[in-house]
Amino acid sequence: MTASEIKRIAYIRSIPISRAGPYIPELAKAVTAAGRESRIFYTDGDCTADDFPGGTWEKLPEDATPDQIVDRIRAWGADGVVSLSFPDEASLRDAVVKEMLARHGIPTVSNGLEPSRLLADKWETKKILTDHGLNTPQGMLIDGTLLKNGAAEVPVYADIIRLKAEEIGYPLLTKAVWGSSGNGIRFIRDRADLEEYLATPDEGNFVMEQCITGELCTVELVGADGQYAVQPLCFTGPTGGKPTFAFWELRSSAPRVADDAAFAPVAEKLKKLCTAVGITGVINLDIIYSRGTYYVLEINPRVSGATALGVAASGRNTYLSLTEILLGQWTAPAESVLPRHRWSLEFPVNDVTDAFTKEAEQELDVVQITPTLVVDGREYGGLMIATCEFGAEDHFVRRLTALDASHHVLSPDMLAQLKELLTSPAAQAVH
Repeated sequence: MTASEIKRIAYIRSIPISRAGPYIPELAKAVTAAGRESRIFYTDGDCTADDFPGGTWEKLPEDATPDQIVDRIRAWGADGVVSLSFPDEASLRDAVVKEMLARHGIPTVSNGLEPSRLLADKWETKKILTDHGLNTPQGMLIDGTLLKNGAAEVPVYADIIRLKAEEIGYPLLTKAVWGSSGNGIRFIRDRADLEEYLATPDEGNFVMEQCITGELCTVELVGADGQYAVQPLCFTGPTGGKPTFAFWELRSSAPRVADDAAFAPVAEKLKKLCTAVGITGVINLDIIYSRGTYYVLEINPRVSGATALGVAASGRNTYLSLTEILLGQWTAPAESVLPRHRWSLEFPVNDVTDAFTKEAEQELDVVQITPTLVVDGREYGGLMIATCEFGAEDHFVRRLTALDASHHVLSPDMLAQLKELLTSPAAQAVH
């Protein structure tokens, strides 16, 4: 099917559409403006005309199977499909949907079964990273069933793990080979913690790896057929201890001239990796930056919770790029990494009211305010994403400080972190 024959585009979404900020609405408007029909099939949250302007929407069961999704997409009459789903289990589901739709001649922009399977497996990902000359923390694959003597009697297996732990060095982390969003990570500070872990092993396979002290980063790549764009790096908090809930940290796509320059050759290696693996769509990476070196932790074969943060910094809408790939209109930029046109900031806010939201949107360049963040059925506090033009940092800090004085939405520590970030010498150096 040629691009001109694609008149109806279906989108698949597995988390609330509102979590994408203004960027899915922007996508829907662009599709309508081009004279095409669009419908979003979603399994979580709600959808209104504000969420998907110009298109239509259809709620699917939260546990919708690939067969059910394919049936609904075909019943609507889609000519092409784009996956906007995450976390990993949803992207794997959509990879299956892609295979099924291909049998009916319906193209889908989503990573295929083999790339999705490989990248969802953290141990396979470490091998791929090493093959492409990328740094990744030292580690070992642990068979939890074998450790419990459930598959075979191998008492010495625990000793092998002990020796490997000493070789790598403490502290360590263990995490499920299949899993996302930081679920199931265990922090092993020393030998005593390791002995506790060995005495109470988890089921399944796990990666035990070096816990590196540094800064956690995330970055997104989008493209197909050897042509990829790399969004600006986003820095998301400190590493080196017990994992914390990601959205409690100040997360930013901030100008850091030397660190950005050090990332450029890493970005080129990642593009080559995408070409070799056969990425068609988008991947998201978690990385630790430590003493001038970028260590890639994992690659997620889908969009992420940081997509909006990167898009806000670059101005390049990932969701729209995925549609361009479907329509054969995709052209990768020449830069190693997309330039950062403005500050992009994401931070927790508490006790969000309608009055605060209205005033913030008048005073600041607000991308999104989420009054209550829900992850895996659990409610957390609110979340705010805002941008700031280079050169307007002092004004942003003054307005945000005044807003907080009136509405008390920021912790003192978070306000201090924002002030320090935006008024640092590194911030002034970009003007």
